[in-house]
Amino acid sequence: MFEPEPVERRSIVEYPPEGGSVRSVERALDLLVALERAGGPLGVSELGRLTGMPKATAQRLLTVLERRGFLQKEEGRYQLGAGLVPLARAFLTGNSLTRSALPVLEELALLSGETACLYVRQGFDRIVVQRVESNHPMRYTIRVGQRLPLHVGAAGRVLAAAMPVEELRQLLDQVGPIRLASGRIVSREEFLAGLEEIRGRGIAISREERDTGVVSVAAPVVRRGRGTIAAVAVVGPPSRMTQEKVECLSVEIRGAAQRMAEGYHLHW
Repeated sequence: MFEPEPVERRSIVEYPPEGGSVRSVERALDLLVALERAGGPLGVSELGRLTGMPKATAQRLLTVLERRGFLQKEEGRYQLGAGLVPLARAFLTGNSLTRSALPVLEELALLSGETACLYVRQGFDRIVVQRVESNHPMRYTIRVGQRLPLHVGAAGRVLAAAMPVEELRQLLDQVGPIRLASGRIVSREEFLAGLEEIRGRGIAISREERDTGVVSVAAPVVRRGRGTIAAVAVVGPPSRMTQEKVECLSVEIRGAAQRMAEGYHLHW
């Protein structure tokens, strides 16, 4: 039977070499992150300076991102666009970790009467990926998607305790002197000793480290074969987060972290 020779099919779109294409993606993401960190509109020159890219390159990528709805432009300045909202929603509803964590956080918030949060590490930051707020009128309020430091706060130090030694050294070099909300300076030696204690106890307690009037208790969510994948924390005011309550919560939070890890394994 006669078979025609295969026809070489070429894409209508001509893509640049892979190296240039990947670099463009990285730069586009750098622009999005710069706007997220800024928390408000920025001009092309400001974005170029923050990302270290030429103004012409920044303008070209900004135009593409605006066309796709990931950015919006008003009066010559750019801000994050509505096109990012469905992506965030898809993460929250489709991610195995956040789905398995939500009922556990609801139970933990009900039991403690305080806000329960789940954080994951991204580079040298931690990001809130799920939370259930307390019903108290005076409560700790935090936004899903909020970016927070690793070097202060119970959840941050839990995640820092699981970092490779070289990355931990880079974090501390970048942070410099660690200053708590009280104004007290924590030495590098004291900080590292605290991380070693967290590794041994499986729990971290923060008393007004990042913010005054905030006490938090956190534990690592550990997945077999992958190590710490997240940190779960309960956060509340000192008036309710007494020493006795913190000790009780330490047991409950470790149990919650284990249930999250088990649920994540089942959803995966």
